[in-house]
Amino acid sequence: MNLMSSMRCWFLRFAGYLVPFVQSLPALGGWVGLMTLPFASYLVVFFMNLPVSLVDVFSAFFSPFPFLVLERVIIVIGLLILVYSIAYLRMNREVGLVTSGPYQLVRHPQYLGMVLSTLGLTSWSVWILNNTFGRGFLSSSQTIFVWFIELFVYIILALMEELFLSRNHRENFDEYMSHVPFLIPFLRTGRKSLDVLVSVLAPPTLLFILINAQI
Repeated sequence: MNLMSSMRCWFLRFAGYLVPFVQSLPALGGWVGLMTLPFASYLVVFFMNLPVSLVDVFSAFFSPFPFLVLERVIIVIGLLILVYSIAYLRMNREVGLVTSGPYQLVRHPQYLGMVLSTLGLTSWSVWILNNTFGRGFLSSSQTIFVWFIELFVYIILALMEELFLSRNHRENFDEYMSHVPFLIPFLRTGRKSLDVLVSVLAPPTLLFILINAQI
């Protein structure tokens, strides 16, 4: 057995123990166990880093004025995808491999929802840090870096889940994987490595566009 095969076997064994463990933990804030820890950690850093009060943030978010409209739309879409996919999975968990509902859009809609909502929040945070007199304990670049960490953590978790699902559902998951994108809707290259690469590059590209549109 070569080195790559040995590493794959070890990773499969590790994922086989870790994924059921984190999915069986009690829900955090009504969501699904430890899978939401990167999302919750990001939110803590985001709100602690803002040089304005939470009241000001929420007032600005619900303001009718055309202020960071794209960010607000992306945040809402991300949260809707997140809540819907969690609720759908809970209602259909007994069927085994869930491939309908939001899971027809991408293989990991929960992670997509969390990445999108925090992407919008990151762009929002950068605007606040660059256009107010206050400063958080993180700079704009450091704030973006925190979001990058969250993105990479969720991609790694998604890959671990897929190894686990592939081992436990075999042909059904392989068929599902061949028809449904990894993390980015409507973008399926037919090769898992390229799908993952697209998932790594597309969200930062959108964030870059949002931030530069503010200037």
